[in-house]
Amino acid sequence: MIAGLQGFDIRLLFLTALCCPVVADESVDFQRDVRPILMRHCSRCHGDKQNEGGLRLSTKQHAFAPSDSEEPVIKPGNASDSLLIKRIVDDELGDQMPGDAQPLSEAEIKTLSDWIDQGAKWPDGFDGRHWAYIKPVRPEPPSVSVPRHGNDVDRFIAARMARAGLEPTTRANKAKLLRRVSLTLTGLPPSIDDLDAFLTDKSDDAYERAVDRLLASPRYGERWAQHWLDLARYADSNGFQADQLREIWAYRDWVINALNDDMPFDQFTIEQLAGDMLPDATIDQRIATGFHRTVPTNVEAGVHPEENRHNQVFDRVNTTGTVFLGATIECAQCHDHKYDPFSQEEYYKLFAFFNNTPLEVKLNSGVQWELDGPKMDLPLTPTKQKLYDDLKTQVASLTAKQIEAAGDAKTRRQWEERVRDALVAGIEWKTLEPTKTASTGGETFSVLDDGSVLAGGTVPKRKTTYTIEFDQPITNATVIRLDAMLHPSLPGNGPGRGDKVRNNFVLHEFKAFIRRGKKLEPVKLISARADYAQPNWVSAGLIDGDIKTGWAIADQFSKAHWATLTFAEPITTLHGESLVIKLVQNYGSGRTLGRIKLSTYSGEPSAAGINSKLADALRKTNQLRTKPEQTLVNNHFAASNPVAAKLKSRLADLQKRIKTIKPPSTLIMVEMEEPRKSHVLNRGNYLEPETPVEPGTPSIFHSFDAKQFEPNRLGLAKWLVSKDNPVVARVVVNRWWTEIFGRGLVETPEDFGTQSEPPTHPQLLDWLATEFMESGWSMKRMHKLIVMSAAFQRSSAISSESLQLDPKNKWYSRGPRFRLPAESIRDNALTIAGLLETKMAGPPIMPYQPNNIWRTVGRNAPKWKTASTTDRFRRGIYIVWRRAAPYPSFVNFDAPDRAACVVNRPRTNTPNQALTLLNDPAYLELAFGLAHRMIVGGETTTSRIEHGFRRCVARKPTPEEIAIVTKLYQTELVRVKQNPKQADALFKTVAEFTVPTGVDPIELAAWFVVANALLNLDETITNG
Repeated sequence: MIAGLQGFDIRLLFLTALCCPVVADESVDFQRDVRPILMRHCSRCHGDKQNEGGLRLSTKQHAFAPSDSEEPVIKPGNASDSLLIKRIVDDELGDQMPGDAQPLSEAEIKTLSDWIDQGAKWPDGFDGRHWAYIKPVRPEPPSVSVPRHGNDVDRFIAARMARAGLEPTTRANKAKLLRRVSLTLTGLPPSIDDLDAFLTDKSDDAYERAVDRLLASPRYGERWAQHWLDLARYADSNGFQADQLREIWAYRDWVINALNDDMPFDQFTIEQLAGDMLPDATIDQRIATGFHRTVPTNVEAGVHPEENRHNQVFDRVNTTGTVFLGATIECAQCHDHKYDPFSQEEYYKLFAFFNNTPLEVKLNSGVQWELDGPKMDLPLTPTKQKLYDDLKTQVASLTAKQIEAAGDAKTRRQWEERVRDALVAGIEWKTLEPTKTASTGGETFSVLDDGSVLAGGTVPKRKTTYTIEFDQPITNATVIRLDAMLHPSLPGNGPGRGDKVRNNFVLHEFKAFIRRGKKLEPVKLISARADYAQPNWVSAGLIDGDIKTGWAIADQFSKAHWATLTFAEPITTLHGESLVIKLVQNYGSGRTLGRIKLSTYSGEPSAAGINSKLADALRKTNQLRTKPEQTLVNNHFAASNPVAAKLKSRLADLQKRIKTIKPPSTLIMVEMEEPRKSHVLNRGNYLEPETPVEPGTPSIFHSFDAKQFEPNRLGLAKWLVSKDNPVVARVVVNRWWTEIFGRGLVETPEDFGTQSEPPTHPQLLDWLATEFMESGWSMKRMHKLIVMSAAFQRSSAISSESLQLDPKNKWYSRGPRFRLPAESIRDNALTIAGLLETKMAGPPIMPYQPNNIWRTVGRNAPKWKTASTTDRFRRGIYIVWRRAAPYPSFVNFDAPDRAACVVNRPRTNTPNQALTLLNDPAYLELAFGLAHRMIVGGETTTSRIEHGFRRCVARKPTPEEIAIVTKLYQTELVRVKQNPKQADALFKTVAEFTVPTGVDPIELAAWFVVANALLNLDETITNG
């Protein structure tokens, strides 16, 4: 059934593609119909910059003048004898135009021919500017009748439909209408209570009040932020290589809040482009500048920071051009734009606005870079702020005490005496004899005659933990020693179990416990030393509680090594007690210890494990030591001072606590005090600066008046949202129209240039643009205006006449109908299942996704930690967005990776989409949720089916649908009753799912199949 519905969609698209719409038009308009064709196909060779064959089609004077062929190219009233048409259709006269480009379509040739036959009217005084670069003038809506439930939007649409010979469909039924507008404005379906209230409300303004309620919902901002975050190329990761995560979610929350507050779009724009430059900028205004900090940042080894910075500025210029000007401005990065009136110099004038920000990467170690640049701590709650301040005060106090302890002469003198006495007495290590050994990685162990433990058997692919227990008595042990030893059975003799050449080990944590009866009590370790450690993998990592750090010995392979660890207090084990050591190793792949021996020492801790050079220095008095010897002693004292060591341990604990409440941060824009000099770059190469440039804007637009606009980002932002700007309002309302109707008034919302599709309703576009500006740039008001139109409220049913005359619904004779975007598909299912968690804001979440997806992208990739709380049911906008591996079910439904600005997502229909909804455990859990609500939502099979349909598609099922679904339920019920284990296996597919109390598992399993089918209906995932 499901596959059949999807197949119908594909067949319908195929059939409609074969149909040629016949539009009865009174006359061909030059500006609307002809000029876009000339600009798209002819301007490259016959425009202002090139006049091949002596032909220039950019102005009336040149177009009607003789070309090199010595005859007029256009003969008004006679298309068949016009050279323009001949060269397009007849290859006998030479190369068929337009040269090596895409040929004109039959419809385009007919438009040109009709225009010439109708007299080739070219308006006098037309200055050749593209329609998008002419400031919109508010037109009067046509005087035509429209439905009582419509508005002025419908006057423009009705007039155009009449010219096309189309009749509109009737108004959609109330259930479908409420579902459509709910999904449009909030991205969520209506609840059954809201649906019932709307259906029983017979008042004339019932629909408008429903629209107002949806616009006031906090869910509105979450839905519309998704569209804006595509434009802002928002992501929670850097992009490139390992694609590490970074904190910038506060910007996402700012967008949601701004939309919910109906922030005027001019303010919305200014704060995002230059909020940091506003007088007395607030925290929120600075957060808003994350719009241009979302740009991907390359931190790969060997990257050149200045090249990286230039690439980021290019991205900012290009994104600004796309989002606000609807222009492919990036074409002018290397040369003058070939189609649109943007020169390379003008591109770099825009570049100069963004060229005054600091580097956003810094060298970490060697050739490895890390994210840097301006960021801001976010405010903590008052309670957390007080705790944070208290802990910082304690850290400062302990740090001062640590310095004082290290510099105390008496303490120092006593320590040296203890060490000398210990050295005279000799360091005696007592080998511990293992009584029990175990491993989590599958290794086997054998205890050798010298008390050492040799690992054998399985070499774990990933992590393993060795547990070794010793029940011999221990008296006042102050230090424990770990020897990593060699053995012939190990590759390259060890000490690791890797290959013969690189037999390293990585020991992440060394943990000690005393077993007293059944209780395992942890033993605190306060310092660690080793004979050798590779860079960044030092012995201190053994006891810091951080599983990402540890001790390793790279480059010192095939050699024995040791580490000593000091107990915070001397330990003693009595009869019946035992010492337990756990060695945590998380790298696997042979990087594990091969042979180990453990022993204890009961004397002065700082005397244990020192080398002969240090021992000789310690035996001397201060006066007899050389300067290098004194330095050795000083360093050893600093590391071994028991008072300082205890303070260090306490400091480490405090730092861990601080880390858990450290204020989150967000990336922001800042302006350098000294502006950088900007130049035109030869072919966009930052190493080849040419002509210097100052901040400026393309001349085709309104003037950048120095008295009105500052020559910086703030001035640019104000210039963009000036009411004199011809494109911003048009571009914005067209994007919203595209989101609401599935297609734009301009079908290329990312490009309003000369190669774009002309607007289907140019007067409506200008009316909406001027209405938007004159109404105070209110986004909610415009959304309400559009959804209150009769065009939006129409039934989406397709008549044969509508299919013939308007297969793509270009003239809006029927209501919109299209598949939901990726996030809304999930949010819709969450709501249907009654599981949606409405908590807003905060760090991104990680719901279920298949294992190891992130590990395939970069060796040092961040780890996915699946949420087990109700966080996994939060809206899709809060799911972590990693560019190299976006949430897979979103990718299957055409969500972008956000490596760059995306204006309009594609909509595809692939088998992967059905497989995702049918088999993804995340969606299976939602099917269980719906199944449970169907069971409790009705007493009979029929009433439960009706309840499921109303939750999924806001309508009751037809008798035929009830019969089909009833048969499906009964078949599954019989099957599961015959094999109850199938129900258990089904429940186990979702780790977090448990059968609700009082629900029959067999019945739930059968209803689950029904729920899964309903959630997979095309109607369920389609708006309209």
